[in-house]
Amino acid sequence: MDPRTRRQLLEISRTFYAAHAAHFDASRGHHAWPGWQRWIEWLPTAASAHAEGAGHRPLRVLDVGCGNARLATFLAGETEDTGGLEYLGVDANAALLDSARARLAPELAACCELSRLDFLAGTTPGHELPQGPFDLAAVMGVLHHVPGADWRLALLRAAAARLDRDGMLALATWQFDDRERFAPRHVDWAELGPVLGEPVDPAMLEPGDRLLRFGDDPTAPPRYCHQVCEAEFESWPEGVCLEPLEQYFADGAEG
Repeated sequence: MDPRTRRQLLEISRTFYAAHAAHFDASRGHHAWPGWQRWIEWLPTAASAHAEGAGHRPLRVLDVGCGNARLATFLAGETEDTGGLEYLGVDANAALLDSARARLAPELAACCELSRLDFLAGTTPGHELPQGPFDLAAVMGVLHHVPGADWRLALLRAAAARLDRDGMLALATWQFDDRERFAPRHVDWAELGPVLGEPVDPAMLEPGDRLLRFGDDPTAPPRYCHQVCEAEFESWPEGVCLEPLEQYFADGAEG
């Protein structure tokens, strides 16, 4: 993927969230993904320093693309008996961060830091992420908006580099291509107008690059989404130099 196309795809996402952050936030609410309950079980093993060696110190968390910070609420409930939480959420969208600040309970807000950061700006994705170290780096609902396999891997490497020695990287990829309910939301690239003054060149797109409308409104603007293929997904543990713990399908309406 050439740099111009990458910038265009990022601009599609930026424009969408700038215009529709409130609607998106309302549609997501602040409930936990069911799949989180599964990977949380690995934390005592992955973050052994947290569980055993640090006298029940807070669990240190980096939430990359935190949105409205619902992960913080979930983790607070899971760690209240084991030293609590030290949460740092970063996101490029100010409106989603404002929503998070408004909704976090005061006692939770005291242990949470929310920072506006465009971690996909520049030439190296994730380069500006806070250094840590963290017991958990979460990359949830983000990777489908990252254009280019090289950039997705670079972001995961950056997140993994912020982990403590026994830390854990938790990530999710949105599998929408084979879901019937999303079929009406697909938009042909030929229908997209100029982005940053030029049309997007389909020849520069990767397999899995899509335009999807948000919701069922046929007039709604599309957002850029990428469906990660199995081969790319399977390459990530070696690519980030981490041992895989578990992988599974969860959270969607189809299970």
